[in-house]
Amino acid sequence: MAERRLSSAERRAQLVGIARDVIATEGTDALTLAYLASRAGISKPVVYDHFSSRSALLLSLYQDFDQRHLADLRAALAHTPPDLRQRVEAIATAHVACIVSQGVELSGVAAALAGTPALDEAKRESERRYVDLCRQAIRSADNGADLSEEAAIAFVGAADALGYAAARETISPELARSTITTVLLSLVNASG
Repeated sequence: MAERRLSSAERRAQLVGIARDVIATEGTDALTLAYLASRAGISKPVVYDHFSSRSALLLSLYQDFDQRHLADLRAALAHTPPDLRQRVEAIATAHVACIVSQGVELSGVAAALAGTPALDEAKRESERRYVDLCRQAIRSADNGADLSEEAAIAFVGAADALGYAAARETISPELARSTITTVLLSLVNASG
């Protein structure tokens, strides 16, 4: 019986998954398009059909991380009552869990793409979508609460720093979550 051929979307998802595995086990420097083709058991031209360059592959990995991060946050918020503290705790928990599970891989991808206009744009868009989702969650819990632009910048910076500290095991995930909760509540109260 012949093996079913993967659709273009299925092949791309497979390649992104293999690329994440390569980065997690061997580091970002090990990830080349040729090595990805070898690991997937396909020819290099098939990989090039999906990713025009290593940078395009790395950007796709960054965008995949972003999509999973937002999906995890949406799922957490969907199961959280519209109480401000509970919403903020859900945001903090999802943020730390996402970075702890993907932090090493994501930081390698971001470092490999550092200084590229495509990554800068992807980061800005990612942060905007994330902050918009957090602001919606906060406002739906308390109509008078919101984050100002500068408060949102402070929150994302603090949350990322604490999440990466937890991923490196410098602090515990619980301490990172509770500190992010405290920071975000103070920023919401200051701007609301």
